[in-house]
Amino acid sequence: MSRSSAGGHPPSQEELVEQGVSVPEAGRLAVQASLRAALEASFERWGALWLCALAALVLGMLCVAVWADRVCEAHRDDRCDQPLALMLRLLSLILVVLTFQQAIIRNLLCYSMSRDGPVAPCRVVCFRRSSMLATVLWPIVGYWMLSHAHNCSTELKTAVRVITGYYMIVALVVLVVPGCFIGVMLFLIRHRLIRMPRSRHAAPDDLITKLPKLKYDPGLFNDRCGPGCYPSECPICLDAFGPDRQITRTPCQPNSHAFHTDCLRGWLQCARTCPLCRTDLTDLADSDPEDQSGSSSGSESISDSETGGSSEEDYSR
Repeated sequence: MSRSSAGGHPPSQEELVEQGVSVPEAGRLAVQASLRAALEASFERWGALWLCALAALVLGMLCVAVWADRVCEAHRDDRCDQPLALMLRLLSLILVVLTFQQAIIRNLLCYSMSRDGPVAPCRVVCFRRSSMLATVLWPIVGYWMLSHAHNCSTELKTAVRVITGYYMIVALVVLVVPGCFIGVMLFLIRHRLIRMPRSRHAAPDDLITKLPKLKYDPGLFNDRCGPGCYPSECPICLDAFGPDRQITRTPCQPNSHAFHTDCLRGWLQCARTCPLCRTDLTDLADSDPEDQSGSSSGSESISDSETGGSSEEDYSR
């Protein structure tokens, strides 16, 4: 399933529902994608530092590879019960292929996206997957050979050990750390252990006070109630709605959305749009409240038979 829409933005709840996702699950996925995008945008100022660190690591990797190649050349005739010298040669070949991958695709495989379209032919797909597979397998095979090398040159074993360790560090910094960092931050934010860092796209501080509040009613907050009801859980923190936490409604069209007030307040630290449909809440909050309630009455009210005569009421702050 696509995590972003065609325009490069996180998918909205409506887009996910159109793809066949259930409404509660669509809300959860839409908020998760929006939180991830907002979090990445909030830390975009650190992007330059991360790229500099990545460039330094790649440059260091090339230097280590050159050193290992010289070690291999100097000790290629040494006895070894594992082909460590061959592994060092293969690493040099992998680095060359990765460095000139685009030129190889364009000149040797005769494929250009602008000329031949976005769908790559089978030969290009196989080449890319083979290159990625070789890149992933090299440190695994190298570590296995190193652990089984008992009668081998000390210099060769040292070269393979150093370059395998550096290989792991690069993979950790490039792949593991960013993914784990974003995941941990999402977990902490959704459980209100930390707040979203305020960004330049944040909503005005008083916007949360302008948005209407809802009184909790079990009949109104029900996943099975149908049109006119709200989910039983807050789409941001995934905790169930209840009378102990204040609830805020976003007057989105055609359907309004409900969130815990403190959850929505944290979200508005980095965005001014609804987490589910990305409607600009500053425009709706500045409009006439009577017009909003009148135009969205179909999405906020439910019949007496469904709620037992209960209706939506505003909290007094």
